[in-house]
Amino acid sequence: MNSWRVTKYNPLHRNNEGSYLYDDWTSFHGVGDKVSLVNYLRVEEAYIQAIVAFMNDMNINTVYIHALELSSNEILNQHTADFTSNLWIGKGISIEEVKELAKLTLREVVWCKLGIKNLFFVHFGYDYYMYIGTNSNCHGARESVESLGLYVEEFESPY
Repeated sequence: MNSWRVTKYNPLHRNNEGSYLYDDWTSFHGVGDKVSLVNYLRVEEAYIQAIVAFMNDMNINTVYIHALELSSNEILNQHTADFTSNLWIGKGISIEEVKELAKLTLREVVWCKLGIKNLFFVHFGYDYYMYIGTNSNCHGARESVESLGLYVEEFESPY
């Protein structure tokens, strides 16, 4: 299985231990303080499109929820109860649902792991880190993601 870390963080700005050296926003909660809403939404959409690029490259239309945690306060704050009430571990979800679930994960409303056993996965980490794995090299998807302004680094998911 190939595994990549997909982030907004330029790998040239990491120290020898891999830590990012610059002070940058790391979550949706930085909107208004560390990042404008416009810039946040642009990056969020790039992450979502990165998932779609890999799914399209793999000809995948449905993935399964492998792990799911809901933040009840954030569900209320973001008015997402209708969507989140229909989620459960093991549920197959479409690309459109993946896009919505990824948005909610990036906004820290939920945390999830998505995938298809031995074929594809998407894991979300702290500080706006995302991990994608496939059983293919997905060269086209990786190029597409980099054209969105994100960085794709070979990296094993810690999740």
